[in-house]
Formats: sequence, structure tokens, C-alpha cells
Amino acid sequence: MEAAAVVLPEFSLIVLGVLLRRWAWRSPGFWVDLERLVYFVLFPALLLRTTLAADLAAGGTGSALLAALGALAAGALVGALVRWFPGVDRVTAASGWQTAFRFNTYLALALVDDRGPAALALMGVLLGVTVPAVNVLAVLALARGTATSSGRGAVVSALGAVVRNPLIVATVVGLLGNVAGLALPEPVDATLGRIAAAAVPLGLLTVGAALRLRELDPSGWLLSGYLAAVKLLVVPAAALALLALLEVEGDQRAVVLAFAVVPPATASYVLAARMGGNGGFVSAHISVATTAALGTVPLWLLLTG
Repeated sequence: MEAAAVVLPEFSLIVLGVLLRRWAWRSPGFWVDLERLVYFVLFPALLLRTTLAADLAAGGTGSALLAALGALAAGALVGALVRWFPGVDRVTAASGWQTAFRFNTYLALALVDDRGPAALALMGVLLGVTVPAVNVLAVLALARGTATSSGRGAVVSALGAVVRNPLIVATVVGLLGNVAGLALPEPVDATLGRIAAAAVPLGLLTVGAALRLRELDPSGWLLSGYLAAVKLLVVPAAALALLALLEVEGDQRAVVLAFAVVPPATASYVLAARMGGNGGFVSAHISVATTAALGTVPLWLLLTG
């Protein structure tokens, strides 16, 4: 019950986003603009402030990062089996594969928001390293799966977007400032604090608003169920095994676990659609996986204390 109580506020905001999108603010433009605000302003402010003030000398950061990368690698390897699923074409396989290891950054940050600046800073470091890695993997797979000139052109565009990703930029700037010993003036820090405070709740509302439960054919349900099991079960299990092997404890362990248990990123749909993949399947699958995560995330937290 305690584990469920920890994630209840986060998932309540996701459900509220679903309800608001359905019965209140139905205009797609409103939610697109809100998501842009969260993505380009609120979360970068949160990551910049926390990484700038983080204690980078704290032990366990390297091992935590290694465990996170290992868990993603496990998801990518097991998820790659979709290529041999009966009735699944290579475009759909490439489009869906990325959801076996890509992660919802908003929810990952939300799960460690109450653990203090050190936990948020560590999550920022994990995101700064893993977001480029998973985007490169997804782009290369989709380029190969679609095998079109527009797909190859999208590779350059997507990789450029990785470099300009505001979450990565904010994390890198914060870490460089931290190493240089810089500190924000009190008024600036207070202002960023106010901005950052809105990041998590508004980010979770946009996650809920983006959910679209569409019909899937029988093969689609089988594929979606398999990919959801990989992301929500295999990846967390791999993370826990690596955390135990590397003897990572305390907040570092909690951050890596939060990183591993979240559902796929909603941005997976955008990338699939941009590169000529099966965007309809990805959109439906992400909604299915996010809904399933309502049960799996509290369960993982309960089983792991």
C-alpha cells in the first residue's frame, strides 16, 4: 500500500490529463502548446537548477549509470525478437522496437521529485547520457526498417534534434557549471525554483492528454503485449539484477529503479510518424503500456521496498 501511495499522485495527474483532454480542453492545439512549454521551458529549468547544485562527488553515480545502461540494453536485445513475430512487417517491427527501451522522461523525473536535489540531479545525468543513446538506436532502426530516401533524410534531422534536445542541453550546461564551481544568484535561483515547481504536474497532465486507446488487430495486441512486457517487466528486472551486482544502494538505487520502471516515451510516436513508420500502432501501444504501468510501477516499488 505504501508503494502505491508513492505513485498515486503521479498517476492521478495522468488520469486527470485524460479527463481534461476528453471533457474540458478538447482543442489539440492547447495540449500541443502546453507540452511545448513543459519540454522547452519547465523541465529544462528543473534539470539546470538541480544539476548545477548537485554534489557530483557523491559515490555510486558511475555504477548507477552502468546499471541504467545495462537495463536499456537488455530491453533492446529482448525487444529485437519482434522482427520474427508472425504477421509483423519490418516497418511495424522497427517502429515498435524502440518502445522496448525508450522511457517517459516526465514520469521518471516525477517519481524522484520528492527525493531531493541529489536524486533529481542523478536522474538528470542518466537522462543526459541515455536520451541520445536511445534516440540514435531508434533512428537507425527506423531508417533501416523504412529504407526510403525520406527515412535517410530524417536520420540527419532526428540526430540534430537529439543534439538540440532542451533536456540534454540543460543537463550539460548544469553539469559544466557545477564542475566550474558556478552558483546562481539567489533571485535567479528562486525564480528558476518557481518555474521548475510547475514542471512535474504539468508534464504529467500532458502525458495523460496524449493517451489514445485505439483498436488493435489480434497481431497488434500480441505485439503490444510483448513489447509492454519487455519494457515494464524485463527492463526493471535487469536493472534490479545489475543494481545488486554493482552494489548500488540508497537514493542511487531508487533513481535507477524509477528510471527503469516507467512506460515508453510518447515521443516514440512522433519519431515513427516522422520517419514513415507505423505511427498508428506506436500511438496505440504507448497508451496500452502506460495504462498497464498503473499496475506494474507500484508493484515493482512494493517488491523492492
